[in-house]
Amino acid sequence: MTFSERITRRRQLWWDRPRWLALGPRGAVHRYREHWTFRSRDDADEAWRCCRLWQRTLLNKWNSREFAARHGCRTPTLYWRGADPARAPLASLPEQFVVRPVWGAARSGVLVVTDGRDLLRNGPVSRSTIRARLVRPRRFGRRPPLLIEEFVRSEDGQYRLPTEYKCHTFGATIAAVEVIDRTGVVEGAHRYYTAGWEPFADPMHVGMPQADVKDPPRCLAEMLADATRLGVAFGTYVRVDFFAGDRGAVFNELSSTPFNGRDFTAYCDAFFGALWTEKFPDAS
Repeated sequence: MTFSERITRRRQLWWDRPRWLALGPRGAVHRYREHWTFRSRDDADEAWRCCRLWQRTLLNKWNSREFAARHGCRTPTLYWRGADPARAPLASLPEQFVVRPVWGAARSGVLVVTDGRDLLRNGPVSRSTIRARLVRPRRFGRRPPLLIEEFVRSEDGQYRLPTEYKCHTFGATIAAVEVIDRTGVVEGAHRYYTAGWEPFADPMHVGMPQADVKDPPRCLAEMLADATRLGVAFGTYVRVDFFAGDRGAVFNELSSTPFNGRDFTAYCDAFFGALWTEKFPDAS
């Protein structure tokens, strides 16, 4: 089975709308409650491993923070977490901060703020504008809680859109490190490297243009060690994302279905798929 096929199957099993007849009443209720459960790094293993598909609870960005901290990773300083954005302490925040919902993908709802500018959208943004955006009524569904966190400075101590380092892990094996130079919400370029920092000859994914080859971050060894610990603890394929900051590798989030399995090259599809089959033949 290819990597894309594995991702498609995982998405259906983990994230598609559940069927009551398939899950049963207790299973459906558990899945709903699981979606809104917030873990602590100090919880017992039994709490984290609540069911056969326990890993999906870690895609909640709060839970992934706590899971990473539980396994010795550095995380951004937390300024606030809450479900009522009207209570977010925007006036007392430093000039640099990041806002992100605990659920979401593709940077939906994320603000990267420094000195009155949202760097993701390359435009000015005031505290009042941020407040209005955060409290805007939702048309459908329940509003996800928010995290307001430290803006992780670059390795040279600058506040700019950070380079993203995404480790594709299969347990203790890091198959590739995807490096993204982000220039906007969807704009940017990327390149894949081996864990030994050799660029892949194959582009691996064609959804973004190829970036120039760059030197490894100074904290690469720390990043790989952190990704390995989290990959082993996760127990199946997961993409572990980091920033390279001026105080070392900083955990960002976990991704379960990158790009929904789309736009991977035939080489990458076969390579990642074979690793998944080898390391976790029976795991979704």
